[in-house]
Amino acid sequence: MLKKIEEYEIEPYLKLLGEVEHERLDLTDLRHEAWLRRRIHLNYARGAHYIALHDDDNPEAFGIVSVLHEPAPPGIEAWGARAEILQIGVNRSCRRAGIGSRLLAAAERFARDRGVYCLFLMTYGEDYDVIAFYGKNGYIPVASIPDVFGPGTEGNLVLRKVVSS
Repeated sequence: MLKKIEEYEIEPYLKLLGEVEHERLDLTDLRHEAWLRRRIHLNYARGAHYIALHDDDNPEAFGIVSVLHEPAPPGIEAWGARAEILQIGVNRSCRRAGIGSRLLAAAERFARDRGVYCLFLMTYGEDYDVIAFYGKNGYIPVASIPDVFGPGTEGNLVLRKVVSS
């Protein structure tokens, strides 16, 4: 079952969103937890929508995606032609079961319903499994932003998918 998640409903997804942000994010460290909560709050403040997927038959089968579409100011429609996937995560015990693909499809429907032309995202350039997952779902690399995390790091890879013509 897909459900739009309001900010006050985010608690059950906090640990998963922490894993998505960084493998070393430790939610037992109150500073890390505060950082994550602030990040989520700012995403909501910018207009992001969080969509969760749950399997009613398996409580472990769940995931969440956040997608941001900022409508264009009047007269500048091109600004509204894009949307961004900010975060996507699937409970570890249920990965490779199609939940991530269903979440991407939900984000794509969300974007199409708003007249978006393309959906894009950024991921770490050395996370090959994640890049393969996006490729399997029709996202293609369009840019690389090298060493944004410091010297000697791979940086981010930008991927996009055209969701409407």
